[in-house]
Amino acid sequence: MIVEHRLLIHAPISDVYQISQDYYVRYKWDPFPEKIELLNGVSGVRPGAEVRVFAKSGLIMDVQLVQMNPPSVAAVQMTKGPFFIKNFAGSWVFRMDGSTSTLAKFRYTIKLKFWTFPFFSERLAAFYFKKIVIARMQGLKNYSEARHRRD
Repeated sequence: MIVEHRLLIHAPISDVYQISQDYYVRYKWDPFPEKIELLNGVSGVRPGAEVRVFAKSGLIMDVQLVQMNPPSVAAVQMTKGPFFIKNFAGSWVFRMDGSTSTLAKFRYTIKLKFWTFPFFSERLAAFYFKKIVIARMQGLKNYSEARHRRD
């Protein structure tokens, strides 16, 4: 299953990307994580770094940063996750839209473990992750635009 959402953010691409990848600022705009930990003694966000995300919903997922190409792409792949997710990968892609706006696209590819009712479970998971993607993007948009107006 693929969950994707796009949103226009009225702030420069370099600012939006930096805000999206700053794990200290993330708590100010991202409604999803309760806590984010860098694993294995890593001190910075870079390809190969592993991160544990504790969601406010109670889910815990370890991901590895597989691609970072500032200011356009950040991508992760799950290394360990909730019992019902077999595979998870996510990308956040940013593209300039004029001189002071950014078109952001969040795309999650999710494969669930087999359940008794796959049709129902896929729909439920798609609804859940779509809701999260939209809320995260709206948070990034609101924070980025407010910060851009202050500068």
